[in-house]
Amino acid sequence: MDNQKDLAWKMRGILTDWLIQVHTRFRLLPETLYLAVNIIDRFLSARVVSLAKLQLVGITCMFLAAKVEEIVAPSATNFLYCADSSYTEAEILQAEKYILKTLDWNMGYPNPINFLRRVSKADEYNVQARTVAKYFLEIECVEWRLIAAPPSLLAAASMWLARFVLGKEDWVRHSMMRVGCVVIITFSSPRHQTWHTTRPTLRVPSFRLPI
Repeated sequence: MDNQKDLAWKMRGILTDWLIQVHTRFRLLPETLYLAVNIIDRFLSARVVSLAKLQLVGITCMFLAAKVEEIVAPSATNFLYCADSSYTEAEILQAEKYILKTLDWNMGYPNPINFLRRVSKADEYNVQARTVAKYFLEIECVEWRLIAAPPSLLAAASMWLARFVLGKEDWVRHSMMRVGCVVIITFSSPRHQTWHTTRPTLRVPSFRLPI
């Protein structure tokens, strides 16, 4: 983000939070969301993006990710509707070609949801733990300080924290080996750190960035 003149980390969080709601609106696969966020981060690290084009980058990356992961992907027109028709279909298609060229057509990404499914097998597919862990993975998308964390570690940490919240703290070594990593997590006192989260709704609000 240091090479971006108009953008700040807070704006990435606003964009990602909006994309999560777009993702929920279309009922897309979890893989689509994480791949879209990964494409955004890789593109922003390679190209300077103006504030006026940030939403276009976000919606185009979701469009790209849907093409890769979904059986039937929403059309560019569908995504334009969520963006309040701020752009044209031609602009999305042009941005799509530019992003693909910048990333050298590399859409490969070790998706954290795949690692979560693997560690869920060691947890005997506990539905509660897995659901809470998926929620923590969505929070990770908004948190820029976790960008450098390996997807396997994010999945393992999400499952560990989910079990901790549900009072199932017997995290065993073979569970960690399912994702090929060892998790060391420290918790600060609630007095020193608090988290505020909101549940996304089916209605997609207008995308607004601070001026």
